[in-house]
Amino acid sequence: MPLKHTFTLEPRDLLFLRDARPMAASDAGLGANWPRPDQLWNAIINAFHRQWPEQQAWEGTGKHTFRFGALKTLGPFPSKKGALYLPAPLDLGMQLVPCTGTDLPTPLTHAFLPRQQGKQASREWVAVGDYARYLAGDDLPEPAATHDLYDIERNIGIGIDGETQTTVESQLYQAEYLRLRQGVALAFEAECDLKPRGGGQTVDVFARPDRPDTLVIGGQQGVAYLNTQKAGLELPRAEITTSLLRWTLLSPAVFNDGWLPGWCRDSRKLPEPQLAAPLGTVMLPGAEARLIAARIGKPLAFSGWDLQKGAPKPTQLAVPAGSCYVFDCGTVESARALSKLLQNSPRSDKYGEKGFGAGICSSLPPVS
Repeated sequence: MPLKHTFTLEPRDLLFLRDARPMAASDAGLGANWPRPDQLWNAIINAFHRQWPEQQAWEGTGKHTFRFGALKTLGPFPSKKGALYLPAPLDLGMQLVPCTGTDLPTPLTHAFLPRQQGKQASREWVAVGDYARYLAGDDLPEPAATHDLYDIERNIGIGIDGETQTTVESQLYQAEYLRLRQGVALAFEAECDLKPRGGGQTVDVFARPDRPDTLVIGGQQGVAYLNTQKAGLELPRAEITTSLLRWTLLSPAVFNDGWLPGWCRDSRKLPEPQLAAPLGTVMLPGAEARLIAARIGKPLAFSGWDLQKGAPKPTQLAVPAGSCYVFDCGTVESARALSKLLQNSPRSDKYGEKGFGAGICSSLPPVS
C-alpha cells in the first residue's frame, strides 16, 4: 500500500455478489454483499484475458506461472461523491481491559468492553473523516439508522437448465441484489507490472491505452464501467504514541490457523523446542511484540469458481473487515516498527495480492 493506480467502478445495473452459503428453497440468495477483494481481483484478471486472449509480446513470465500474475489490488471501498468510506471497526465505543480467570483463548490476556452500558447502534461503514477520529481514540457521533450508500433488492427468477439453456418448470427462486445509490461508486487501487521476456522496460498493464474499460464482476454477468482517478485512496493514518499497537482490518484476512495470524504462531525453526517463542509472539522480521487482545467478527465464508478445473473452489473462512488486534510492543519505538510492517502491506496468510489482510495501525492508552 499504496498501489500505483486508482479507479472507481460504476455498475451499469444491479450486482449479484454471493458468499459461500448455499441457496436453499427459503433462502433469498444472499447476493447483496459488498464485493470481496477476491471478486474484484478475479474480475480484473478475467478482463485482461478477454482483452488479450493470446500471449502478447510485451508479456513476461518472470516468477509467475500464469498470465498477469503480478496483479495486485486494494479494495473496493464505497466512494460517495468522492468521499471514501471504510468498514466500521468492531471495537467502536469500547475500551481495552485486562482479564484473568476467563476462557479467553491463548494467548489473549485482555478484552474489549463497551464504554457505555446497554445496546449500542451498529454501523457498517464509517466516513474516512470519522475513521480518523476513531484512530485518535475519539468518540463518534451516533450513526444514522441506515447508511445511504446502497440498497438491497429482491427479485424472483426461474431456474435454467444448464444443458438446454431453457427454463425449468416449477423451479422459481428469489435472489438479493446490490444497487448502489446515486453518486456512489466502488473505489480501489491496483497495479500490474510485467517484465518482458528477454529483458527490457517493465510494462505497466494499467497504463496501456488498450486496457479494458469495463469489468464483469459477481454473478449473472454484472457489468461495471472502469474509471481512472488521479488521486489515490486517502486512507487515514495515526501517530503511534504508546507501546500498545492496534491493527484494524480494512479488508478480510485469511489465516492458516483460523482467527490467529500465522505470523503470531510459534513458527521459528529452532533446534530446541524449549527455546521457541510463546504463542502470540510476532514473528515478522524486525518486530518485538506479542498479541494480547483481539476483537473478531463472525467468519466470512467465501468460495469461487475454478476456471481450469471447471469446478467450485473449496469454501474458506476469513476474519471479516473491521476486526482488530492489539499488540504489546514494550516500547513506543517497537510499536512504530511493527506499525510499518503491518500498515505498508497486506498481512493475510493467503491472498495478500488480492488485498486480503490490509489494515491501519493506531495507538491505545496503557492499561493498568
